[in-house]
Amino acid sequence: MEIVIDKKINITHAIILFFVISKVYKSYKNDSFKELLEHYKTKFYKFAKRTFPSKFKSIDEEINQEVTQIISENFPPMKDVDDQFEIPKMGKGKEYILDQLEKIHSNDVNPDEGKLFAYCYPTNKDHEEVVIKAHNMFVHLNALNPLAFQSLRKMEVEVIQMAINMLNGDHEAKGTMTTGGTESILMAMKSYRDRALDLYGIKDPEVVLPITAHPAFEKAAKYFGITTRYIQLNKSDDQVNLKEYETKINKNTILLIASAPQYPHGLMDPIESIAKLAEKYKLPLHVDACIGGFFLPWLEKCGYKVPPFDFRIKQVTSISADIHKYGYATKGSSVLLFKNNEYRKYQFIAYTQWPGGLFVSPSMLGTRSGGNIAAAWTSIVSMGENGYIDYVSKIMATSHAIQNGIKLLPLGNIEVIGSPVMSIISMRSNIVNIHSVADVMEKKFGWKLERQHRPNSIHMTLSPSHIGIEKKFLENLKESVQDVLDNPDLSKKGSAAMYNGINNIPLTAIADDFLIEFLSKTYSKN
Repeated sequence: MEIVIDKKINITHAIILFFVISKVYKSYKNDSFKELLEHYKTKFYKFAKRTFPSKFKSIDEEINQEVTQIISENFPPMKDVDDQFEIPKMGKGKEYILDQLEKIHSNDVNPDEGKLFAYCYPTNKDHEEVVIKAHNMFVHLNALNPLAFQSLRKMEVEVIQMAINMLNGDHEAKGTMTTGGTESILMAMKSYRDRALDLYGIKDPEVVLPITAHPAFEKAAKYFGITTRYIQLNKSDDQVNLKEYETKINKNTILLIASAPQYPHGLMDPIESIAKLAEKYKLPLHVDACIGGFFLPWLEKCGYKVPPFDFRIKQVTSISADIHKYGYATKGSSVLLFKNNEYRKYQFIAYTQWPGGLFVSPSMLGTRSGGNIAAAWTSIVSMGENGYIDYVSKIMATSHAIQNGIKLLPLGNIEVIGSPVMSIISMRSNIVNIHSVADVMEKKFGWKLERQHRPNSIHMTLSPSHIGIEKKFLENLKESVQDVLDNPDLSKKGSAAMYNGINNIPLTAIADDFLIEFLSKTYSKN
């Protein structure tokens, strides 16, 4: 799919263009030329689309056609499942409902099979049984009012404190539970925005972060009116460019951000070096350890060399860590930890003018299910240090076996990106279309690898369900690479074609339109 704007620019448009370039240059004079050009192109596209909507109708139609085709290919009708678009006149019985749910569920990937490399972190039946039982025991309780449900308050306080101790916080460290990494990041960004306004009067807040930081930071920036200053990676070692990082810091900077590790490639950001910048410019530093927070501490205890990332670095003022990833709780639990209460208090909202009573809330949500709190507490207490260390050691054995096996592949010039610190592996190639390889791995062998770009790569996050898969995985990978080398036309099909199409779109704004249209159709009847 290639979309090109075919439009003549007259003298009026040229004047507008010059004005826009001048204005953008003033605002973004510290950015690289490439970023400046991309920003200008996107701004001009949006301006032109608003001003001359009829001229862009064909682009919208082509996007609609492409998305419709992708939706029809990826969401076929479910066999023997009734459509239910209206509330039934008479409620259905238990047997019917359970039968329908079983049939609907049969269309899902089974994470226990060890062929899914994202989203789920299955463990073992005994552990999952007790966690689910705990979840169900408290699922109808509401953490909105800790005075009414003191059980939830007790478990939440203990989960927070266990996480603080695990990440080497001292007696002043505080935290809260959230419903996931995204909410933890949202609340961190909101806290630092409010703090900067309160203490320093900063009304145009900015944060500095690597391009590999989780998109939840961009989501938070859009929600809360914060400007993001992204740092590119060095081509030589796929690490954050520290010189560029420092150039992006200015009088409006409210926060520096680093990941432990970053999700796309599983690489640790140079947190100690970024901490030195935080000290130099007297800025707070948030470490996003959503995926590594409940893995890296045990990896260190297993004897692996783990670069410092937690509260042992004095400039680290907050850490986010997900319990529903390598903490092995049910979906919907994370912690946001602060160095002390001076930082945490900016997360909270208090409102005293409501006729319904005094209102105070620690996070985005008001009502919070007690089930996730109970499941988090149960999972951590059930696993214990010994359980976490056992899983980490076995997962790392598989991780190293796969990485070493990739290096020995005789075809396709497949390479692991950088030096992954834990259980995330990403691979790329300058010879074979890596997305085509992922397509063959899925269609022929059932491995559901994640596709990435910039650079084009495929990603795998290993969990306990993957322990021992290395031999079969590497055999299938070798065969898939050979298939792609033998059939170059595969790059014109499946996800390879879609990513090639996205990369050919000349404007980021059009790619954004494409994805938004995709999401719109995904959650619509037709």
